[in-house]
Amino acid sequence: MTLKNFLFFLPIFISLLFISCDGGIEPATEPLGAAGFSGKVTFNGSWPIGVKRTHLVVFKNEIKTADDFFIPNLSFVSDSIPYNSKEYFYKSIESPYSAIFKLVPGSYSYLVVAQSYTPLITFERKDWFVVGVYCEGGDQNRIKKLLLEPGKITEGVDIIVNFRNPPPQPPGAN
Repeated sequence: MTLKNFLFFLPIFISLLFISCDGGIEPATEPLGAAGFSGKVTFNGSWPIGVKRTHLVVFKNEIKTADDFFIPNLSFVSDSIPYNSKEYFYKSIESPYSAIFKLVPGSYSYLVVAQSYTPLITFERKDWFVVGVYCEGGDQNRIKKLLLEPGKITEGVDIIVNFRNPPPQPPGAN
């Protein structure tokens, strides 16, 4: 290799070295892992006749108006909970309705058990009725935020569904 070629390739080599060595010989950081939650849904009373779908549903922000019930606010939907269940144990990372629902660390304002009489899942507010809410001390008027930490599963996220005394409905229901 001539001196001229060497001087031509030296800056390219040094540039590549700096670009490819972002952390030097430091060990790579481990991924933080999935954030999620687990718990139990307890059903009290008789299930409504004709219900086709029951799901855990998580919204990033509260449902203050019917317009807040929209796909970008929807963070998680579980697999369907079997009809007439008395108890349903779940782990969000094992039971998403679809892989498109990826929970990330953060705060979620509204976690509910919702039912629908439609055979296919829809994303229209009018098709859903809230039957249980993640709340403070069993008071369905005091909604509790769901906090998810990086790489951790938040346990004990339990919801009681009382079919004789459903929670207040968010705006937009029929």
